[in-house]
Amino acid sequence: MEGSRTSLDATGSVSISDAGAVAEATHAILERCFGAAFDARLLHESFGAVERLFAGGRGGYLACDMPYHDLRHSLDTALVMARLIGGCASASPSLTPELGLCGVLLGLMHDTGFIRKDSEAALCGPQLMAEHESRSVAFAAAYLETTSLAHRARLAPLIMSTRLGADLDALFAGYDAAGVIVGRMLGTADLVSQIADPVYLERCYYHLYPELVLGGRDRVKTPDGREKLLYEDAFDLVRNTPRFYETIVERRLTRDFDHVDDYLRVHPGGTDVYGEAIRRNVDRAARIAAEGRSRPPGQVPASTTRHLAAIYAGRAPGAVTAD
Repeated sequence: MEGSRTSLDATGSVSISDAGAVAEATHAILERCFGAAFDARLLHESFGAVERLFAGGRGGYLACDMPYHDLRHSLDTALVMARLIGGCASASPSLTPELGLCGVLLGLMHDTGFIRKDSEAALCGPQLMAEHESRSVAFAAAYLETTSLAHRARLAPLIMSTRLGADLDALFAGYDAAGVIVGRMLGTADLVSQIADPVYLERCYYHLYPELVLGGRDRVKTPDGREKLLYEDAFDLVRNTPRFYETIVERRLTRDFDHVDDYLRVHPGGTDVYGEAIRRNVDRAARIAAEGRSRPPGQVPASTTRHLAAIYAGRAPGAVTAD
């Protein structure tokens, strides 16, 4: 892995490669919101359980083999989710301590569907891309059923809000106003945690592109049955960042998720740290595209997935180890 700089979140204050550090930061946020009225023990146990799952330490599951959708991304999403809840709690009394904690845990588990079962050893994680959200729902629901939040397991399908093609009207129709807010925050946290990452462009170049190739998401079928490449190479993925943000992400954050990202402006000190980080990444991608450079945008960033060279050697063009 690279050094600690590439492991820090958008605020520069928390190592998002360290499950314990993110758990402590999340605990502090929820404690400021709710005092001692949430299950702090469950919070820490859950971070430990997900860390073991991604490392291959949970019976029946294999270790994460994803360089981009790794534990780091799940930890970052949980942290952004906690900050959204921290901003929302004072404005929405219906956001109870239980709902706040459950929202954080759903953010933490929103990509567990990429983790293969022992019986799926012949597959690689990227091949589960099309179904990973529904698999994550099943994992989170089963996990919550064993905890003090068992009666909140019905919130697990809100993880589907992280799917770009999800019918949100249909999804949210089954929930009250507080549940809808949690769902909107989940979708927001997943997007913001990625695009505000200080090394987002590097992670796209080195880590996301190989996943897309192995998952067949770098191409689409045309009506006449031919294949059309969406991205010619890893540089092309980076070059498309401004268009992706302007045509998809902005619409999701503003229209579909009703500007709940505004709740992040209270962290820290009322400044829009995440918004500024996103703008820097989008502007930087635009400059790279304008200059026509095809070389990597920077150094190989951190990934919490180990042994990437062995996993990806010869399997996907552009794959670079972060070991």
